[in-house]
Amino acid sequence: MWSPKSQTLRVGLSTQHLMLVKAEGIWSRTPASCARIECEPAAQAEPWRPVVKALAGVLAAQSPTKITLHIVLSGRFVRWQLLPWRAGLTQASELTAYASLRFREIFGKAAEDWQMLYAPQPPGTTMPACAIDVALMDALRSTCETAGVRLASVTPYFSSAFDQWRRSLGGGAAWFGLIESDCISLGLLQGGRWAGLHTQRLDGDWRRILPGMMAQMGIAAGLTESSPPLYLAGSEEAPQPTGDLPFMWLKPKLRFGQSLVGQRLALGV
Repeated sequence: MWSPKSQTLRVGLSTQHLMLVKAEGIWSRTPASCARIECEPAAQAEPWRPVVKALAGVLAAQSPTKITLHIVLSGRFVRWQLLPWRAGLTQASELTAYASLRFREIFGKAAEDWQMLYAPQPPGTTMPACAIDVALMDALRSTCETAGVRLASVTPYFSSAFDQWRRSLGGGAAWFGLIESDCISLGLLQGGRWAGLHTQRLDGDWRRILPGMMAQMGIAAGLTESSPPLYLAGSEEAPQPTGDLPFMWLKPKLRFGQSLVGQRLALGV
């Protein structure tokens, strides 16, 4: 699949497929070649098992080479919360313990088996935090170790896409949503700071769910602006606009005539 030399691969993991993109350079997100492997859905408890197994098979089949992986996780594998600011919590161990406590309060004992990640924010502001199954992280590390591959990063799709598009959202209130085939992640920004953040599974058209998510999050955040602009990104085809739910679709600039449909998960855009 890939030529036998030093390579950087960007990998997208979802419940339905494994996307592999060979980048043009070490830091580039411009794809030189790509492959998509469909995966059968798994049990609800560990929906990531089939795609990690597929990744292990791909890596085992490679010719001897030096490979560096950057992995992007679908929203189905990530749980998000906004943590209220707590004065005096400055050390990494304190913030991790705080995030763990908050997730246990919401999800119960299941949160004991999750790894916590967080993005430090300025004093007085909420802090985005996410939880990922420890078993998933262990499986990724074990898979890469067995294949002799360097695992450089594991990043939630929502955080990677937001980092790519944040300058396009302006400095006022705005919605940022990430549409996937089986889940939707939505964040509310006010003055460039997070006021709401939630991921929800999909079993139908996301247009039926998104207005309710926006209403609930807006009320909880005390949103005073009636209709902040809605920006959407996602890994598949751009959705058709509707008059009832106006939005702006964020689309990467293409090079050399390439289409990024399906590749955006692996590229984190």
